[in-house]
Amino acid sequence: MSDSKPQAGTKKKISVIDPVYQKFTKSVVRAIGSSEFYNYFMDAIAHAENEIQFSNRRMEKWVDRTWVEKIEGGLGALQKIISTPRNVIHEEELIVNVANAKKAGPDVVVHLAQHASLVEKFDPRTGDVRPSKLMQKYREDSIGLYENRLVYTVLENAHHFVKLRNDALFAEMSDEFGAKLKVQTEMTSATEHVHLDMYMSINDVDSALDTDGKHINIFDRISRLYRVLSVYMHSDFAQQMAKLPRVKGTITKTNVLKKNPNYKAIVALGEFLNEYDDVGYAVRVIEQNPVVTEEFQENIFRNVLFNYLILKGYLEREQDRRMPAPMKEKKRTLKPKFVKEIIEELTEDYDLPEVEIRRVLIEELTKEQLMQEEAAERRRLVEEREKRKKEEQERLRREQAAEKERLRQEKAAEKERLRQEKAAEEARLRQEQINREIEDTIRSKALKKELRYFADNLEKNLEAREAAAQKKAAELKEFEDAAKLLEEAEQRKLEAEEREKKRIKEERERIRREKQLAIERARREETERLEQQRQAQLAEEARLRREEEARLEKIRVAEEERMAQLRREQDAKDSAATVIYLDQVTIFLNALPQRLQLRQEEAQRIHQEQQEREMERQRRQLFRGVFRN
Repeated sequence: MSDSKPQAGTKKKISVIDPVYQKFTKSVVRAIGSSEFYNYFMDAIAHAENEIQFSNRRMEKWVDRTWVEKIEGGLGALQKIISTPRNVIHEEELIVNVANAKKAGPDVVVHLAQHASLVEKFDPRTGDVRPSKLMQKYREDSIGLYENRLVYTVLENAHHFVKLRNDALFAEMSDEFGAKLKVQTEMTSATEHVHLDMYMSINDVDSALDTDGKHINIFDRISRLYRVLSVYMHSDFAQQMAKLPRVKGTITKTNVLKKNPNYKAIVALGEFLNEYDDVGYAVRVIEQNPVVTEEFQENIFRNVLFNYLILKGYLEREQDRRMPAPMKEKKRTLKPKFVKEIIEELTEDYDLPEVEIRRVLIEELTKEQLMQEEAAERRRLVEEREKRKKEEQERLRREQAAEKERLRQEKAAEKERLRQEKAAEEARLRQEQINREIEDTIRSKALKKELRYFADNLEKNLEAREAAAQKKAAELKEFEDAAKLLEEAEQRKLEAEEREKKRIKEERERIRREKQLAIERARREETERLEQQRQAQLAEEARLRREEEARLEKIRVAEEERMAQLRREQDAKDSAATVIYLDQVTIFLNALPQRLQLRQEEAQRIHQEQQEREMERQRRQLFRGVFRN
C-alpha cells in the first residue's frame, strides 16, 4: 500500500500561527503583568470553579496506487471500443407481396425460379412473368457480441469499484482536522459575580480535491476516473449493451480477445478487478493528548481576563466600569487562650453585665468558626476540582480506547464482509459453470437429434428434388413445343400478308396508269407532298428502329451479363437447380432475337398498312374530286 507522498523539493512552506501567539502573550504580560489588578484577577480565577475541555482529532488517508494505475491504463481501450465497437450483420429472408417489395436483385430471381408457386401469371408468347410474392432480404447491424458484452461488464464493474472508493475517500474530507475548546468558569468577588461559558471549534474546510497537499495528485486521478467512467456509462454503447445479459464466470478467450490489443487490455482489467480483494485505501485517526498543561491553562485565564476587560470597558456608566473589590480578609484570629484578654479589651466598663460579656464572646467565636468553615470549603472545592480533572482524564482515556476498539472491530467486520463476498462469488461462479455444462449437454443432444433426422430424410429429399427437376423439364418441353407452333403460325400469317400486299400493290399500279393522264398534275403535287411526308415518317421510323435496336441490344447484353452472374452464384449454392434454370434462360436468350425481330416486323407491317390505307383514302378522295369536276 502506497501513501502517495509528494517530493520533498515540491513541498509547500506552511505559515504557522506560533509567532503571532507568542507576541500576543508576551505583550499582554509585559503590559499589565506587573499591575495589582492582573495579580488579583489571575489569583481569583485560579481559585474559581473552572472547567476546561480540550480535544484535537484529525485523519490521514492512504490510497493504493495499484488499482488507480490499472484502471487508468484501460481507459484508452474503453474509449476506442465505445467509439467503434465490433458489430455483426444479421440477414433475414422474408416473403412479401410484390407491392411491398423494394428491390429485385439476382438473389430474388434465383429464389423465384426455385419457387414456382410464387408466380401468378406467365405469358408464353412474350415470356413475361408476373409474380404474386417476392423474397426480400433484411439486414441489421448488431453489436451484441460476446466481446462487447464483456467490455460492458468490465466497464460496469470498474465504475462500481471506483464509485465505492470515491465516495468513501471524499465523504469526510471537510472533517479531517478538528480542534475543540470548552471553558466554563464561575468567579465571585466582593462586588460582582463573573460567569463565562465559551466553546470554540476549528475545522479545516478543503475542496473535494485539495484536501491535503501530499494527497492532491492521487485524489485528482481518482476523481477523474470516476467522472470518465460515469461518462462512459451514459454513452450510446453502454445504453444498448445494458439491455443484454452480462458476462459471468470465467472469461472465454476468443481470437478477438487474444489478438486485438484493445480487447486484450479489457480482459486484463477485468481479471484484475475480479482478483483484487483489498479495500484499496486506509484511514488513520490521530488524536492529540487532551491533557491541559499549566501553560495552556494560564493562557486560557489570560483570555478570560481579556474578554472581561473588553466587556467591562464597553459599559456606559462609570459606576459599572469600576475596579472589582477583593474579598475582605479577617486578619485577627480568635483562640480560646486569648478569650480573657479579649474580654478585658472589650469590657473596660466594669459595670457591663455578665450576660452582655457572654454575648460578645459568642459573636467573636462564631466569626472564627465561620472563617474556619470557609477555609475548609475552599480546600474541598480544590480537591473536588482535582478529582473532576482526574475523572475527565480517565474518561478521555476510556473514550480513546473505545474508539480504537471500534476502529479495530470495523476493520475486522470489513475483512469478514469481503471474505463472505468472495465466497459468495466463488459459489456463484461454480453454479454458473454447472449451468453452462448442463446447457452444453442439452444443446449437444438436440444437435445429434437434428443430424439423425437429416440423415433419415436425406434420400426422400433427393427423390423429391429429382421429381421436381423432371417436372420442370417436362414443363420446359411443353413450352418449347408451344413456342414452335406459335412461330409457325406467325410465319404463315406473314406469308399471307405478303401476298395480299403484292396484290394490292399491282392493283394500285394499274389504277395509277389508267388515271395518270387525268390526274397527272394533281398526282404530281400530291405525290410530292406525300413523298415529303413519307420521307419524314421513314426517317422517324428509322430513328425509332435504331433506338429500339440499341435498347434491345443493351437489354440483351445486360440480360446476358445478369444471367452469367446468376450462373456463377447459383453454381456455388445449388448446381442442380442452376442447370434447370440456366437451360430455361438459354432457351429464352436463343429465342429472344427472333422474337424481337418478329415484334419489329409486326410493328413495321402495321405501320406500313396504316400508311398505305391513308394514302389509298387520300387518292380516292382525290379521284372523287376529279370525277366530280
